[in-house]
Amino acid sequence: MAIPAFLPATVCTGYMAAWFTDFYGFRQRSLAERLFWSVPLSLAITTISSVLIGKFLSLATVSLLLVASTVLWLAVLGQEWLQLRRSGRRWNIGWRPLGGKALILAFLWIAVVILSLVDFQSGHRLFLNVAIFDHAPRVAWTESILHTGIPPTNPLYWYKHASPMRNYYFWYVICAAVAKMAHLPVRAVLIGSCVWSGFALATLIGLYLKHFLLVGSQLRRQFVLCVSLLAVTGLDVFGNLWNILILHRPMAIDFEQWSMDPIISWFDTLLLSPHHVAGLVLCMFAFLLTWKAEENSRQQQTISVILAAMALASAFGTSIYVTFAFFLVMLAWGFWQIVIERTPRRALLLIASGTGAFILLIPYLWQLAHTSSGMQGGTPFAFAIREMIPSESLLSSSLLQHLAVSHPIASRNIAKLILLVPSYVLELGFFFLAFLCYLIPAYTGRKPLAHAHKSLLFIAVAIIPLISLMRSSVLRFDDFGFRAPLLLQFSLLLLSSELLIAWGKTKSKTNVAPDLAEPRYNTPEWLRSASSLALFFGVVSTVLQLLVLRTFIPLTEAQVRGRNNQDTGEVSHNAYLSYIGYAQMDAAIPMDAIVQFNPAQPNPFAGITNTLNVNRQVVISTDELWCGSELGGDPSGCPAMNAAIDPIFKSASAEQARAMCHLYGIQYLVAKVYDPAWNNMNGWVWTLPAVVSDKEFRVLDCRE
Repeated sequence: MAIPAFLPATVCTGYMAAWFTDFYGFRQRSLAERLFWSVPLSLAITTISSVLIGKFLSLATVSLLLVASTVLWLAVLGQEWLQLRRSGRRWNIGWRPLGGKALILAFLWIAVVILSLVDFQSGHRLFLNVAIFDHAPRVAWTESILHTGIPPTNPLYWYKHASPMRNYYFWYVICAAVAKMAHLPVRAVLIGSCVWSGFALATLIGLYLKHFLLVGSQLRRQFVLCVSLLAVTGLDVFGNLWNILILHRPMAIDFEQWSMDPIISWFDTLLLSPHHVAGLVLCMFAFLLTWKAEENSRQQQTISVILAAMALASAFGTSIYVTFAFFLVMLAWGFWQIVIERTPRRALLLIASGTGAFILLIPYLWQLAHTSSGMQGGTPFAFAIREMIPSESLLSSSLLQHLAVSHPIASRNIAKLILLVPSYVLELGFFFLAFLCYLIPAYTGRKPLAHAHKSLLFIAVAIIPLISLMRSSVLRFDDFGFRAPLLLQFSLLLLSSELLIAWGKTKSKTNVAPDLAEPRYNTPEWLRSASSLALFFGVVSTVLQLLVLRTFIPLTEAQVRGRNNQDTGEVSHNAYLSYIGYAQMDAAIPMDAIVQFNPAQPNPFAGITNTLNVNRQVVISTDELWCGSELGGDPSGCPAMNAAIDPIFKSASAEQARAMCHLYGIQYLVAKVYDPAWNNMNGWVWTLPAVVSDKEFRVLDCRE
């Protein structure tokens, strides 16, 4: 139900904007192409508009406007249908050719998302997926928008007062508006957003093929091919085999984690972090708008700049890291256009769009600049050499062994530099070989590249130094290094589809006289064979990645049960308890209540179910150093709160629990059968007033 519930936010608003402005002859285009324009246009318009309207009015107003846009969309479609019927004309749907294949791919994508992300139930157990580690906090942040408005408070940390989030939350505003409008559970809406981020990426591919690369008669065939290439990742299968068979390491929780700092596959990003793909779509859509604007009238240029500004503003609050990487690459691209190519107009239009985006973002930027939240011990960006293949594999060699003893930091950096090229070969696989073909003119028959192809190649080349030498250090992982490569991946995706189409044409003409008007691709046979193998193993890696995502947690639990010779089922049963117990809590206590579950969880799989289901403000979400304040809040309170809250869930009296609750503003305590305090029949679990009393899940009132 959540998938069609996104239509007002992902189709209707953009459709109506394009219809009323007749954007690039929108009314004369087929319904299929209108849909392709409507999705990225809707994301550009809906996202920043929802944030501003929600901030200065309310989220209910956003939902009301989405409903109004849907009614207007249906009215316009109905009016056009009546006009066509009166004139005896048929609707230009644009279904053929290959519409059926595209629809099959769409339904396959929906099936992959749902089967990968939902929980499977068996009795009193819920079998989770690895994506829950990313989805759980996002569910909590989206719920916070529903309860606290815009900007949302950080629901995972409370020290004396609520703390506003200092993270990019625009995608969660869209999800919250859809959840409010359709009265659907937030988690279902978040899974639906994964489907729509894939659809948005597919529509952007179609627009680039037709209006940027100008592929002409091969458009439909190349579109299906390019979308299919999303299922191709790098050569991760070999990295995992090396770790398991040679280094004797256990299977990682994510198939990507054989690498220290991986280039995340399309499927992994779409399923775990759909907002980053949405950020890429918005950035590259703004680039396309300014690219096409040069060819059109002054009025159309103005409309393009306004829409591109909305796209860039939406992108910044959807994925700061993708947008910042795009900004740096566009600085270099603009310099190339103005100084070397002597074609400044497109660069100037992009600058105008960026200026408009800055104006739209002033309220959000002001919030970031004036937040009371502290930074988690790092800086947004820092210099660091990317490490994909672990440098220890080279440091142990005789070449660097002596240097490693006397100069450990320098030797490690040298090893990382040496390993960059083989790392990119493994991480990109087929796409690296396609990239190589474009970098070596002889491999493409010295065919002169069109300006559009040069720009994609420029983006790919320009992003590599950034992702190789820069990282973010706000969190434990390199968020910039994970997200910025999306610009490289998108450029190579389009260029690779061009190459495959050209290879197909060349192969079909081997026994026919060559067309002198069409340059031939002279790619060596060994490179084509290597590309075919890389394509095969890229698909195998994606399939294995999906299987690991779906089965890692239940298989790990089964392994533990086998070693202990007892059927504990703690993870899956804990997930079931959380789902049922917190649902009872929702009906028993106010939405603005402050609750606390056990922050010390020896099993991270079990602990994440609290974050996923609690749907309330908690004081600390974990007893680690930053205890939930990473994305909003003053972390100085963590040590004291960790020291006070942890012992309560081991064993404590009702008086001790009340004193701790009074000290930190906690109103309700959550206890499960797996918490040590559960076994103390004289402790707070059994002596405080219970608002939810289940045989394995209790919620206790600890207010005085």
